[in-house]
Amino acid sequence: MPLNEALCVYRMREELVELKKYLARKGVYKNIVGIDELPMMEGYCIYDARSEIEVFYYERGQKMDNKSFQSITEAISYFKNWVLTDPTTRK
Repeated sequence: MPLNEALCVYRMREELVELKKYLARKGVYKNIVGIDELPMMEGYCIYDARSEIEVFYYERGQKMDNKSFQSITEAISYFKNWVLTDPTTRK
């Protein structure tokens, strides 16, 4: 496979796809979270850096309260708790 095709084949981990669905069911505003991407303006992020999972708050181009996890399960658990305990994230 040519390199340019290989670069386009990236797929989000299934656990992160499920996290998106879970947060949607919980009524979390989709523009306040970034799952494997940055939020539209500012908000909570979980990013798969492949060697580790980063969880942070993104504001004004800066990562804040950055934590790194080796376990995707631990990262998602921390992220869910963080996002869902902030009452401003839900409808």
